[in-house]
Amino acid sequence: MSIDMRTRVIGCKSSFQIWDKIHAYFHAHTNAKARQLRSDLRSTTLDNRSVSDYLLRIQSLVDALTAIGNSVYPKEHLDIVLEGLPEEYESTVSLISSRFDELSIEEVKTLLLAHESRLEKFKKKNLLSVNILETSSGSNSSTLPPQANLTHQDS
Repeated sequence: MSIDMRTRVIGCKSSFQIWDKIHAYFHAHTNAKARQLRSDLRSTTLDNRSVSDYLLRIQSLVDALTAIGNSVYPKEHLDIVLEGLPEEYESTVSLISSRFDELSIEEVKTLLLAHESRLEKFKKKNLLSVNILETSSGSNSSTLPPQANLTHQDS
């Protein structure tokens, strides 16, 4: 037994009292850890992560809670996933939320990955359009400096 634990049980008169104090100590630490993990779970968002990384982070917190005997129900897990998504995922969130039958986390993952893929496709398309516009507007301008154009017109 560690010195820290021995100091906690000094003065106990029976083994029952010793075990009771040890139980109370670990129970308090487990509850504190569960509160911290649940807080982390509620504050996890997609910000600057891929959907895969986001879902993996949530799953690791859910697994940690389960490991200490504080399970997360599937509906709660789903709600946490949906609440951490930004506005650009609202159409998919609405689709998932409006279903009468509850989707599994794997089904939700598939929908979110597909949505992420489409968002990336549109971002690339928009970036390409901007690059084309910048390139074409740059090539339309004269290669002569403005003063040269004026002197050229005077002749």
